[in-house]
Amino acid sequence: MCGLAGVLNNEFPVEAGQLAAICRKVSFRGPDSSRQRLYDKGLHPADRGNTAVFFNRLAIIDLDARSNQPFEDDRYTLVFNGEIYNYRSLKDELKAQGFSFRTTSDTEVLFYALQRWGADALKRINGMFAFCWLDRTERRFILSRDRVGIKPLYYRQHGKSLIFSSELDSVLRLSPDRPGIQPAAIHQFLQTQFIPTPFTIIRGVFKLPPGHYLQGSWDQLEQAKPLAPQAYWDAYDQAIIPPDPGSRSDPADLERILVDTLSRQMVADVPLGLFLSSGVDSSLLTALVNKHFAASGDVNLFTVAFTEDTVSDESRDAGEFIKGFNNPHLHPHRLVIDPSVIGGHLDRMYDYFDEPFGDQTSLLNWVISIKAKEFVTVALSGDGADELFWGYGRYGQWRDASLTLPGNRSVSRQMGSFLRPFLPSGYWRSSAALQLEKDPVKRHFNLFASPVMTQLEEKAVWQYPIWALAGIDRIRHRDDLVSLLDVKTYLADAMLHKVDRASMAASLEVRVPYLDNTVIDYSLSLPLSEKSDAVYRHKAILKKLLTRLAPHYPVDRPKKGFNFPLDSWLRNHWCDKTRQLIDKDTLTALGLEAKPYLDIVKRYYAGDKNNCIPVWYLLNLALWYRKYKDIIPQQPA
Repeated sequence: MCGLAGVLNNEFPVEAGQLAAICRKVSFRGPDSSRQRLYDKGLHPADRGNTAVFFNRLAIIDLDARSNQPFEDDRYTLVFNGEIYNYRSLKDELKAQGFSFRTTSDTEVLFYALQRWGADALKRINGMFAFCWLDRTERRFILSRDRVGIKPLYYRQHGKSLIFSSELDSVLRLSPDRPGIQPAAIHQFLQTQFIPTPFTIIRGVFKLPPGHYLQGSWDQLEQAKPLAPQAYWDAYDQAIIPPDPGSRSDPADLERILVDTLSRQMVADVPLGLFLSSGVDSSLLTALVNKHFAASGDVNLFTVAFTEDTVSDESRDAGEFIKGFNNPHLHPHRLVIDPSVIGGHLDRMYDYFDEPFGDQTSLLNWVISIKAKEFVTVALSGDGADELFWGYGRYGQWRDASLTLPGNRSVSRQMGSFLRPFLPSGYWRSSAALQLEKDPVKRHFNLFASPVMTQLEEKAVWQYPIWALAGIDRIRHRDDLVSLLDVKTYLADAMLHKVDRASMAASLEVRVPYLDNTVIDYSLSLPLSEKSDAVYRHKAILKKLLTRLAPHYPVDRPKKGFNFPLDSWLRNHWCDKTRQLIDKDTLTALGLEAKPYLDIVKRYYAGDKNNCIPVWYLLNLALWYRKYKDIIPQQPA
């Protein structure tokens, strides 16, 4: 887990001091080593140059300085953020082909794999990653990102230059100007709480889609030819592969796959632990660790507890679950959180979150990561299981569309359509339009939208050329369409965005075993009936395996929300800040018509709770904009 950035073929030579200053701004992504390299127009090492890269390292595998980055020889340069989980098998293959290794790192394995196979190496890699690889002799390069977007990678093609980074902020600082705000992205954010790939909040800066790579040469840059991302893996392609007629799913198959996954993802040269809630996903990982791994060494388990009574406190349930194994090698840790500390982090949130983001649990994740970092450098998490194994409650709402009426009563789609004209207000009529949408793709996006915001937007998210909609007709007919869309929207642009930014703010690496290549492929091959059946509406196969491994787990226990008292904080502790930051000048600078959004804030503080989430979104926009104004682009020395 690290941070990388660079500029290829810059318009003017970059000075070492300039690059080092930008590198220091994001040192939290890798506090163990920070290094820069500059190359002249001939791509030879120099003290100043038109091509420059930097890397901040969080050392996980091979802690020796020999594995620091940029990793290079007299021809090639690599900056790589992430982990290659199958690096040992790839290393054996490369050794058999004559490559000699001087480190024990996965970085060197990727370095030689790209030399041997070029972009074809991407199909061989199992891991989470974002990287840039330079062939300075042939004057060509490859940038790439892992299958589902666990690691971030932004890029901007500006004139004859290519700028890239793990952080959007670094792209702006490496640019010769400050590009403007993208109004379309703001509307997308207000509708969904995140900005869908490939868009960013900045005009002309893009997220490289997961499962894609960008390949080019200095000749192409000199001619200012646009570079187009190319796919090496696609969830939709994987999902439509016909299943083997002779195969059948069995919890034992899933156990074998997850054990194999954990055997790779529990490799580290630093302390490692596991985040444990009371939910199915992390409990299953814990049960597997208990059965297959704990006998060979102690395992740290981290559970969140709060200083005040709240339904989000899962520490008692998790503690009872651990006790049920009667295994002295399982070491529970209660990460006790004071809610006032969480609220106090708001002002610094956009030091680490580089785009507006609407999930308030990001503050919780950040504080929890800080606590866990006191014990470990790597933590395993259960993220990704909800999307892959039909875990969200809204999936049932998507499949069996119904209308929620005032008073939290629910009626069928047919009855809801009849009642819609008689609903009491514009809010409820707008809510009905969202919930009763017949088109399955549109209904997916509607489940994120606030009725307050949709009344203001002229263009819906699905009307933009977002990455998730490319090739959507291949899967439009599927009964699990909503979860497949989630893999390319909510998972990539919200959940993984949150996990990366919150953990990296604490210099903590978080690994996600459910997003291992083998688990993803297995999940996408399963019919929906294996994930949602008559006994278990959600995560059926996960629950069946968990009951085998941990019969003491109460599998029918309702899922608890991992949440934060947002309404209370907005109305009390953050009231003055919110009203001060969401003003006419800021909204206008963001490209929004100020009056209707100021009215939302006014109605909220007059007591209308329907406006709570919209006000939170607007506050995040304002907080991000305050940071954006202070970012200074590089200038010729």
